Formats: sequence, structure tokens, C-alpha cells
Amino acid sequence: MKMSAKSEKLIKILKDLEKESVIEGSAIVSPRGQSFASALHSDADEKAIAAMAAALGSVGAKVSNTLGAGKLNQMVLNGTDKLILMHTMKNAVLITMAPSDAKEGLLQFEIEQAIKKIKMTLG
Repeated sequence: MKMSAKSEKLIKILKDLEKESVIEGSAIVSPRGQSFASALHSDADEKAIAAMAAALGSVGAKVSNTLGAGKLNQMVLNGTDKLILMHTMKNAVLITMAPSDAKEGLLQFEIEQAIKKIKMTLG
């Protein structure tokens, strides 16, 4: 199946993000759990990750709303081996993975630069 020009551009953004940072994998998914683009490792189940990210985003938004924190912008999952950052946009969620000891401030800066490009691509 031929990939759309938009999908190709999104994948390039993700791969460039990996090259320019310590990020070890990333994906752009819809809030409903569909994958738009992925630069995950070959052993990752892209569909399952997209679905779980959507579910986690939904729960995170409910918690944020219930606690009066406003609109959910990001979630951080800090595991023993990986740091997973999820950034919400209007119609998409960017999921990134990095080593657990990564400098989160620098990662946030690099991710924000990629998000600008993603938003321009998605329109």
C-alpha cells in the first residue's frame, strides 16, 4: 500500500527527531487510537500502542478536568528503563520514548520543535 505524502513527511519528522536527540522511538496517533505515522522499533505493536495511547490520553484528560488542571497538554510516564512523553495536539498525540535518565528539559525543547512541524503538516 502506497504511503501518502503527508504520512511520509510525518515519518521524516519523527526520524529527524530521533537523529537530533536521545529519543529512541516515536509515533503520532489520533485521539481515537489510529496511527498516523510511526518511527517505533520493529518489535513494537503499532496498533496496540496507538490504542493504549488513546485510552491513556482519555483517562489523563478526565483526571486533568476533574482536578481543575485545564486542558491536558502532556503526560509523562517515568519507568525504570524508559521515559515516555505524550504530547496532545488538536487532532493528534505525539508519543516519544527516551532513556529513563534523559534530560527532560532538553527533550521537551526538541519535542516542541517537532510538534511545530507536525502541526504545520497536519494543518
